[in-house]
Amino acid sequence: MSAATYPSVTLHNVAETAPADWTADGDRLCRVPASVGDDLNDDARERVRHPTHSEVRFVPETDDDEIEVTLSAPERARARVFWGSFQPWQAIEIGPTPETLSLGVPDRLRSLDESVDVGRFDPRVCRIAFERFTPAALHDVRGDCRPPAPDELPDRRYLAYGTSITEGAKASAAHLSYVSRVARNCGLDAVNLACSGSAYCEPALADYVADRDDWDVATFALSVNMANAGFSPSEFRERADYFVNTVADAHPEKPIACVTLFPYYADVAEEGDADVAAAYRDVLRSVVEDSPHDNLSLVAGTDLLSASELTWDVLHPGDGGMESIGDGLARHLETRLD
Repeated sequence: MSAATYPSVTLHNVAETAPADWTADGDRLCRVPASVGDDLNDDARERVRHPTHSEVRFVPETDDDEIEVTLSAPERARARVFWGSFQPWQAIEIGPTPETLSLGVPDRLRSLDESVDVGRFDPRVCRIAFERFTPAALHDVRGDCRPPAPDELPDRRYLAYGTSITEGAKASAAHLSYVSRVARNCGLDAVNLACSGSAYCEPALADYVADRDDWDVATFALSVNMANAGFSPSEFRERADYFVNTVADAHPEKPIACVTLFPYYADVAEEGDADVAAAYRDVLRSVVEDSPHDNLSLVAGTDLLSASELTWDVLHPGDGGMESIGDGLARHLETRLD
């Protein structure tokens, strides 16, 4: 998104902005339009107003230009300023009082040899990347800068939908989530539409993804949230079938990988319900097998990581688990991408 209010930057993984209710003049970064969010469950409606994997991107007009970007959040929050693929030493902190960052091309990146492999992004693309935990607002951008050009960015986009695992919960930072790892491994630009605790495969979101034409490959990790919320396997089948096939029908040329439930406490804890977990995996497998769309493929979540790679809640992968998922999914997608 390139908002008319901020013509000198690109708002990545931002569908629209809305007034921020914690500050007088900030524009809250929202991943999904309100017109879509209004048709989602209450928790998902709020989650898509969080800036998971959202970024403010710009390129200074010259290496000597300093760009001032003013941000806020309703409570203490972290963001990271990448230059291209080059990671900062530490996160920055923002909070309710608007904070102005002064950003310029780092000295050593100005003098990189042209033969250096700089990764997916041009190193002069500044990327202010937000975490999933807290809403964020943009207030102002000052200085001589412009939105990144297409040849300064990855030429293909990866859209991910799923639960808090897909949002990157329990990863030490957003760039260590499995979605970020898949994007990095495959040379893609990530668009993350996951909904922590509320990924219920809702038709409104399926229709929205189907209507979007700004992505090239997708993964749908479906959906431990529905299992934990008590949706029956038949209810899951109805929603998953609509979600998967609606998107596949609209984009028959784009690879879509459906990921069954990762290992979690239902499989390994005495109080878990392994039968429900198995039924959910079987349902998604049959949805893909019965689909008329050959751009769909299935990945078994149990093949991507082991229970030992989960965090103490025996639900969310730790950093090692995120790495295993990202590497395995990337290998699968590479077989599907031209």
